[in-house]
Amino acid sequence: MTGRRALALAAVWTLPSLAFLAIVSYVYGTWRIVVPPRLGAEARTAVMATLRDGLEGRTVSEPQHRELGRRLPDQGPVAATVFVEGRMIARLDGYGVTVAQATRAAAALMSQHPAVAALDPVQRTAAELKVDVVVGRGPIERDHAVLQLVALHPGIEGLGVELPGDAGGGAAARQLLMPDEMFLLGLLAKKPLTSLMPEIGMGVDFVKADQILATRAAQSAAAWNQRVRRYFRFRTDAFVEAPDRSHAPLPLYRGLPDGPPVTPASLRTAALAGARYLVEHLGANGRYIYEQNLTTGTATDPSKPGPYSLPRHCGTTYFLAEIYRITKEEWLREPIERAFAHLNELVLSGGCTRTLPDGTELACVVDRGEGTANLGSTALGVVALAEYQRATGDTRYLALATKLSNWMLWMQRPDGSFRHLYKVRTQEADDKTMMLYFSGEAALALARMYAATGDERYARASEKALDWLVGWYDFFVGGFLYGEEHWTCITAEALAPYKKKAAWLDFCHGLARFWGESQPRAGERPDQPDLAGSHIMTPFVMPHNTPAGSHSEARISTYLLGRHHGQPSRALRREILDTLHYLLRQQIRTENDYAVVAKAKGTGGVPTSPVDRMVRIDYVQHVCSAMIRGVELAEEEAGGHR
Repeated sequence: MTGRRALALAAVWTLPSLAFLAIVSYVYGTWRIVVPPRLGAEARTAVMATLRDGLEGRTVSEPQHRELGRRLPDQGPVAATVFVEGRMIARLDGYGVTVAQATRAAAALMSQHPAVAALDPVQRTAAELKVDVVVGRGPIERDHAVLQLVALHPGIEGLGVELPGDAGGGAAARQLLMPDEMFLLGLLAKKPLTSLMPEIGMGVDFVKADQILATRAAQSAAAWNQRVRRYFRFRTDAFVEAPDRSHAPLPLYRGLPDGPPVTPASLRTAALAGARYLVEHLGANGRYIYEQNLTTGTATDPSKPGPYSLPRHCGTTYFLAEIYRITKEEWLREPIERAFAHLNELVLSGGCTRTLPDGTELACVVDRGEGTANLGSTALGVVALAEYQRATGDTRYLALATKLSNWMLWMQRPDGSFRHLYKVRTQEADDKTMMLYFSGEAALALARMYAATGDERYARASEKALDWLVGWYDFFVGGFLYGEEHWTCITAEALAPYKKKAAWLDFCHGLARFWGESQPRAGERPDQPDLAGSHIMTPFVMPHNTPAGSHSEARISTYLLGRHHGQPSRALRREILDTLHYLLRQQIRTENDYAVVAKAKGTGGVPTSPVDRMVRIDYVQHVCSAMIRGVELAEEEAGGHR
């Protein structure tokens, strides 16, 4: 090979790599925000003490701690936010060369803010303080339609704007939306990835953000649009007062402090907190407050028409029956029976009853005002009724569950699959439409009826349904791509006392492995340590909490199914417990409810994601079901079981 040819070949192989490295180096150097180590417990305590002095009208002095002599980029600010009963009433931005100077400046502003001045002594003492020390900034892309979707790191980076030419500088010339404000004010994840999943979104609502920034700068929309504005991203070292103020303030990441460790006790406590949330959000008519915004307090009204899902109503009631079976907490019984009364009322008023020529009575659940019944509502209704009978031995709902089960058997095809929709008026089943989840839910309902009655026709029908569900994946990439089949594996474990099939275990192991590949491990993502244990669809979208819960339910069943086969997986158990640790951090509790309005009664609720504070009943259902079922695994882990 000549020297010239060797040089050309080397260039072909190395130049693209060098070009790529150059681009990465440029992007990294231009866009990455480098931040200092977080303040230690003593430094956080000193900052909070100074701000508390300002809030309660005492003499303010500069906090003393060696870490607080740290210089601030662009003079900070240190931003102190005051919350009263979960509502932000004031934010004081103190600027200074060092953290100590900026803290004193913020504390000195307390008495000048009208909302703070209006607080009485009791309110001042009860108010909660959250601090953001602005520790770094970088540019932001606002113009490119695609790059806008990843304009800032959700929940970690805030949005700022400078107004050149404003007299006085500091707060007069700079307005900031803190990282947690970006999601508390509903500014994040506003552009759906696909019309099929409108709840999964990305990006920033810059229009709404501009309106808020203009208002804070006391500018009209017209005046704001005429101003020269320079936008930037920034990061903060954030912390909040601990409920017990004798303890150091709690460091925050995406607005949340660390969660409790995974123990049998912490899981049981959290699951019961979720059950209490649901009971407190159950109307007198047996219908749940379906959605609750923890930031604003707005919620659906169970006594009025509005968004509702009967499958989720039934699934939520199933969880309450499940946790009652496990804990025997008597305060759960009446709410469960209230929800059952509403279910029975819908069966009676919906017109979805018929008798077959052989005398078999059928019934299905249809919501008020609707003419089409879906399989999921009836299936999860049966799951809930059977679980309650399993918990109590009370057979008063067995006749209703039998009629509903007869309808499901009638909806099942000879190959084990199900029809999913049924026109009530004409008594016709839809043979074409297939919906997510429904077949797995029906398979589980029949398995639960077998457990409740010992009638093998239910077990045989559930077995056929499982064979069909698992067999559907018998194609070239079937072991590499999976849908949301959590009900399938819950059913396989439920049927194990009746029948164990290697194909079911193989399928569920494959599904658990597939989900495990989307689960970040501790230490894998240094910039996002709070997401360890979550289930991530894409690195550009914040993980939703419900899939982490429903996947954990199925993976717990897979672990138990493996145990039935004599093949328990300690590695799978560890992965499940890691996800439960993530979910414990996400659930609303005393340590992280500073921005939850009091009327929301948010304790025990599980929000949509780390950057969306909407709670829906099924979020709590799936996550807390995984928690109460995970107690057994935590006990095994603590006992060193292999």
